[in-house]
Amino acid sequence: MEFLKKYRHLIPFLAAVLCIVTLLPREGKFQYEFQQGKMWAHKTLYAPFDFPIYKAEQELANEKRQALSSVTPYYDRDSSVYYVQRSDLVATFRASLRTTYTSPDHGGLSQYSQHNLTTRILPAMQAHLKFIYRKGIREPNSVAEGYLSAPGATLTVLSGHLATDCPREECFTPQSAYLYLSSRLQPMWSENPAEQTFFRKLDVQSFLKPNLRFNERITAQALEQRMAAISPTQGMVTAGQQIVAQGEVISTNTFSMLSSFRREYEQRVGYAGSKWLLMTGQLLLTLFFVAALYLYIFLLAEKKPISFKKNAFLMLMVTAFFLLTLWISRTDIASVYIIPFAVLPIFICTFFDAKLALVTHFVTTMLAAFIVPNSFEFCLITGFVGFGATYSSKDIYRRSKLYRTAALIFAIYGLVYITLTLIKDGSLVGEWRIYLWFAINAALVIAMQQLVYVFEKLFGFTSDSTLMEISDTNNTLLRTLAEVAPATFQHSLQVANLAESAVRQIGGNPLLVRAGALYHDIGKMNNPTYFIENQVAAFSPHKRLDPEESARIIVRHVADGVAIARKNRLPEAIVRFIRTHHGTSPVGYFYRLYKEKYPDATDFSAFHYPGPNPTSKEQGILMMADAVEAASRTLTKFTPETISGLVESVIASKMDGKMLENTDLTFNDISTAKAIFKKKLQNIYHDRIAE
Repeated sequence: MEFLKKYRHLIPFLAAVLCIVTLLPREGKFQYEFQQGKMWAHKTLYAPFDFPIYKAEQELANEKRQALSSVTPYYDRDSSVYYVQRSDLVATFRASLRTTYTSPDHGGLSQYSQHNLTTRILPAMQAHLKFIYRKGIREPNSVAEGYLSAPGATLTVLSGHLATDCPREECFTPQSAYLYLSSRLQPMWSENPAEQTFFRKLDVQSFLKPNLRFNERITAQALEQRMAAISPTQGMVTAGQQIVAQGEVISTNTFSMLSSFRREYEQRVGYAGSKWLLMTGQLLLTLFFVAALYLYIFLLAEKKPISFKKNAFLMLMVTAFFLLTLWISRTDIASVYIIPFAVLPIFICTFFDAKLALVTHFVTTMLAAFIVPNSFEFCLITGFVGFGATYSSKDIYRRSKLYRTAALIFAIYGLVYITLTLIKDGSLVGEWRIYLWFAINAALVIAMQQLVYVFEKLFGFTSDSTLMEISDTNNTLLRTLAEVAPATFQHSLQVANLAESAVRQIGGNPLLVRAGALYHDIGKMNNPTYFIENQVAAFSPHKRLDPEESARIIVRHVADGVAIARKNRLPEAIVRFIRTHHGTSPVGYFYRLYKEKYPDATDFSAFHYPGPNPTSKEQGILMMADAVEAASRTLTKFTPETISGLVESVIASKMDGKMLENTDLTFNDISTAKAIFKKKLQNIYHDRIAE
């Protein structure tokens, strides 16, 4: 358990390696890149073994469509249907004749009408019914109609052991049979209303039942035979035969041979005895790339424990884009250039920094190159897009900047592609469809920006959009601070301005340090009058307290601030500013009072803040800005010299106390911050500076 706890941060890396290696194709990587209509840039290629020339996917698809259209659906003839329907017709006709003759409602039928119906109409109906059933009435079936949709389609009718082909037009459907029978009988009826009523009530359509039933099993067997007869190949290439010469323009036939050679080569290498060697090579190469990313993060972290969530997020991004590339490549539903690789550096810049974004983008692109065609072109285009996305990802939370970033990504895709096209074959435009993929790619960059909020919640990150929201002084918590402790609020605003200016100059996240500064003293809301800036009329409640108790109240504002921040669901990054803005420094005033009152005392733990000390550049700048701004309120004379001396002494005390040693601030950064603090404080107090 101790071992797992110690190396827990490695789990995301190992999981990513396992996932990628498991899903990598088990074929050897074909070493040549080629495109139809382009020049063969490699040396003359000869076949090292015999292999078939496979037909193109489009050609095979056309042959399968032709086979499908040539299959005739099979129908079984049911001869008993005719005899049953003829008997029903005669019985129904005679019964209706008797009913109509004796019915007073129609005035009865004349002798002529009875004779006409019996001797002319009934035999004619029987004759037409016999003709219709001899031709056949096919049952409605959507599958069969699919085979019969082509003009001139035929169907095969099975009568016992006899099979007869019948054109679709010569067989009836229930609807066409009724129309045929009605058209033949209509001229035979007289104008006698009783006869017409008799015919309407007879309902001849009820005697037209399908006698041709679709045989789906035999039809499917016929289709399988046609499909099995289609050959996937169209010739052979023998060992030693020239496939393509150096400098030759790749024609359609040459492209077919090259594609077939690549397919056969990859299958033979993938499933021969070198399978395990291939897997070993894939494992080692994947490990190299992932280890490079791990070492980069480790070196950046200066050999400190690496965040598990940070590693999990990075490896999730790498694996997700690899899987997406694998899916697109295998399904061939679109070009790999539809995959918005630019989103990867944008997300990482949003939560981390540009350097890590570039390294992660490089590793992901190299892993994806395992499985994409024309990997050199892919790496080149995607690499430049990664640089552009990283450069443009600053302030990406602004909608206008997001759209400009998408436009820049599209422009980089297009320009790099045009450049490669010019180099390869002198064309200025290339294939027009690829620009459509580039456009969809840029649109997906805009759409996927909405995932930032999801990742914030899943991994506990803080984006610039969230920092902008919580830095709004109109939000409920900051408004409450302004009402309960107005002087503390003003102090926080001044600290925010000082810290933001310094961080912007030395490099860092200005939005993060500003948000941290606005909330760093939020704990003073619980006991505002115990802090000097909120006291009025020279009244101090500390006069009634022992120095040790006063120190505890002062120190407690850090713990209170953490509790308030978490209750209001502020990001953990802001909580860290609250905890570290005093570090482990002493509460100087009450510490001195206590020593004067109790000179023999040895325990001074109550007079020190609990810490920890700052661990980032932004936290260190906030600590200095907070101390400088608070100390500036104690000055009685505001001159450039007094302000400069104050800034120097305050920051020197922080450095002497080793408060900043865990940050990545350099001496140059600290010197720059001091210069900015002096300038800002002089601007604040300029009306008090003597000439």
